[in-house]
Amino acid sequence: MTPPALFRRAACALALALLCPALRAAPTYVLQRALGPVTVDGRLDEPTWAKARPLSPLRDLSGAPAARPAEIRMAYDDAFLYVAARLPAKTLRATLTERDSVIYRDDDFEVFIDPSATGRNYLELEINQLGTVWDLFLTAPYREPGALALHDWDIKGLRSAVTLQGTLNDGEGDDTGWTVEIAWPWASIFGHSNHPRTGKPPAPGTLWRMNFSRVDHPAPGQETNSVWAPTRLPTIHAPEHWGRVRLSANPVGTEETFPPLVGLWIHGNDPTLSPDRFRAWAKAGINTVVIGGTDANIAKAARWAKAAGLRAIAWVWALNRPDDPALDAHPDWHAVSQEGKATFREADRPFVGYYRFLCPTHPAVREHLAAHVRRLARIPEVDAIQLDYIRLPDVVLPKALWPTYGLDMSTLLPPYDFCYCPRCVAAFGKTPNPHDPAWADFRLRQVAAVANAAAQAAREAGKPCGAAVFPTPRLAAGMVYQDWARFALDFAFPMDYASFYAEDDAWVLDRVREAQTAIDGAFPIYPGLHLPDYKDDPARLRTLIRDLLRLNPAGLCLFDDSNLPPALTLP
Repeated sequence: MTPPALFRRAACALALALLCPALRAAPTYVLQRALGPVTVDGRLDEPTWAKARPLSPLRDLSGAPAARPAEIRMAYDDAFLYVAARLPAKTLRATLTERDSVIYRDDDFEVFIDPSATGRNYLELEINQLGTVWDLFLTAPYREPGALALHDWDIKGLRSAVTLQGTLNDGEGDDTGWTVEIAWPWASIFGHSNHPRTGKPPAPGTLWRMNFSRVDHPAPGQETNSVWAPTRLPTIHAPEHWGRVRLSANPVGTEETFPPLVGLWIHGNDPTLSPDRFRAWAKAGINTVVIGGTDANIAKAARWAKAAGLRAIAWVWALNRPDDPALDAHPDWHAVSQEGKATFREADRPFVGYYRFLCPTHPAVREHLAAHVRRLARIPEVDAIQLDYIRLPDVVLPKALWPTYGLDMSTLLPPYDFCYCPRCVAAFGKTPNPHDPAWADFRLRQVAAVANAAAQAAREAGKPCGAAVFPTPRLAAGMVYQDWARFALDFAFPMDYASFYAEDDAWVLDRVREAQTAIDGAFPIYPGLHLPDYKDDPARLRTLIRDLLRLNPAGLCLFDDSNLPPALTLP
């Protein structure tokens, strides 16, 4: 998802209060597509390099201006991440010729990539003026016990070239610099361990962390380190302080900004909604609204959002569709419980009367949802689609809700276990055993297939698609048959509502970390907070927002507009 171009507010009161100096200083970069083929020869004479925006200037590790500058640019295509660097230098010198030598003992240029933005399983590439490379896979920063640096790991398919503006090792001090050009295959960035090498770029909107360094030796026994993202530590191996890179679908040279997404779920059917409300939200720091309601009300609210400079996401009820009149004519579309009761009749619905859940296997259900998504995606002012209730009924409620319904859901309860409709049973191929992992996996796959078909429908209409999901794929799979790590999304809003689980704010941060690890950078996540939990403690909300943005700089989302504190200002 490309950040909204209209959001250009510099800083507001809460931003200054919440964002620590390290986070404020963390540089960002919008990675854009190459204009055409890039020949890796170290000359940097392609149109791509003329148009690609340079990264912000290097600094030393403390954040002070760097003594040794560099001009670094990036681009990508379907096969490679490209990096180009012009490195001014008065003296060129290099001696190491063996791959995987300790290259920083020479003057060098270094690239660091944390593809999951978790500080785990990150990559390092160093290259000297002879073009000798050292590539490493690091399981964690060196400071952590048990961290491994795998020196024998190689970047398969790496292309690199160096050109020198001067004479190597003559010691005259009349050189002008050197140039590096790198093509790093996507398969060796996002494919490792148990993640297959796919050889293609991640989805637009994907966020990861990177850093760059140049090491110089101005005199024997001296070393200077100039970096893109200062760590404020005596090492570059602190991924939590690295810069943030977001992939864009736009070509190099396109003007784009990089704010965190600050979202708010709103009710489009609210008769008190007005353009003034949208302007007030924008003034408070909201830059995205997720709009529920009828198609007409979503379209109207999206127009007001755009006029106020906000991104508008259409909120779609997916497998639970309480206000859809089409369901009345199709009893066979409805999900069926282990007891054989369908959600067609209100008396047979679990928990609440609006739980009109549908069968995820039924092709007509998938096409009906896809048609709704396409219809909303074609509204010009709608920027993206968000699927909600892309799951089955709660086979396990969040624990704090058990007393509400007088239930103990520590064991499987047949009235709440769906979908046992004839179509699902036939597709499974045998009589299902409720405790059979294969039967659970069948339903997980069917729900994922619905989500992916809906997301594809949105993309075909020119809009990205995300989903409101339970806090982590692991929790979601066990509670509502929603393993959203299997969803081909462009973004996700995990609903990290701590009070529903009788948990605290530390639990929210832990679940975000778990979700980040589970999806491994496949798409950005924007954790959702339940505002009623903080109505009596705004300081607690401010602290949690600060901590969330440190952990997940992509952004966050708030539920909902009716509970937004009137005096709250957001980054």
